Amino acid sequence: MLSKIKLFFIRRLMKKLAKKHQPQPLPDTVETIAVWQFGGLGDMLLATPVLQALGKSYPQAKIHIWCSNPSFADFLLRLPQVESVNPFPVYDFDTRTLEKKNVRHALNTCVSAMQAQQVDMLINLHRPKLLDWWMVEWQAMKHLKPACSMGVQPGCIPVSLLDFSIAEDVIPTQHYTQSYQQLLAKAGIDCDGKTCFLIEDEAQAKADALLQGLSQPWVCLHMGGRRLALEDKMWPVSKFIDLAKKLVQDGITPVLIGVEAELDAGERLLQEVPQALNLIGKTELGEMAGVLAKATLLIGHDSGPFHLAVAVHTPVVVICPREDAEPEYLAYDQDSVQVLSGENAQSIRVEQVYQTVKGLLE
Repeated sequence: MLSKIKLFFIRRLMKKLAKKHQPQPLPDTVETIAVWQFGGLGDMLLATPVLQALGKSYPQAKIHIWCSNPSFADFLLRLPQVESVNPFPVYDFDTRTLEKKNVRHALNTCVSAMQAQQVDMLINLHRPKLLDWWMVEWQAMKHLKPACSMGVQPGCIPVSLLDFSIAEDVIPTQHYTQSYQQLLAKAGIDCDGKTCFLIEDEAQAKADALLQGLSQPWVCLHMGGRRLALEDKMWPVSKFIDLAKKLVQDGITPVLIGVEAELDAGERLLQEVPQALNLIGKTELGEMAGVLAKATLLIGHDSGPFHLAVAVHTPVVVICPREDAEPEYLAYDQDSVQVLSGENAQSIRVEQVYQTVKGLLE
């Protein structure tokens, strides 16, 4: 009952925020753009086509990124059109936490920093799972008063605060890059939908040093995945070991990548497959991109390295051991991206992954 009452008042507030809003055309000149995206590395990579499209359409504009964790988005500063990456911890704000004075102060501090940027255009790429977060974002947007705003429209609110929008229920039916293309197209902005990651020379040199002496063919294996680990839906390390053994028999060296938290999985695989090269925990993001750029392909879960590999044009075999495989993340329209999904980890066989890998290698 309490949750229904809460949702009633949130909807009422959002309708009130949008009630007097009149859709605005694109401004004649755009000098400052704010782009909101809240999520992990993959989400930030999926935003890169939007940033490139904005840079082409408004080459004189400065783009400010607002995200939940700048560590996932600092690489965007390498794009010439991006001026800053700023923290907006939207997941900290909901109807419960906003009762606390310090939380309200944190939100007001974020909004004040945004106001100081004097934004002409605001593009919100986030599709919140809680109406609370949508409410917070709309409140912030109302304070900013951008000349033009774009984003996702929640299905439960009949009026909008946005000038250009796509419906919430469109998102789960297609890849995010397609949804972003459709959103920008409504404002007459062309977007090619191709993700990118710029690798600095120093990072590539460090990656090359780690790979020194390794002869082709070799493939990257990523056995981790933050979200799948939390949901206990990982493809077992034992299956990665069996797959690695098959690759070695074919003369293909497995190169293990990942973060330090995944070291145990790497050690387990090395005990069974000593021919593998273990780079888990040894690369920063740029260096990992450098390794992936040189790899024949990547085999791994739906996680950051998967999207990173696509961004540097490396073929990928994605293992998704869950019933609700999400097209918005997985459905890249590229033959070089092969997705293997199943009801659970046991439903995806080692032989199935191996044959898919061989198909991409041929």
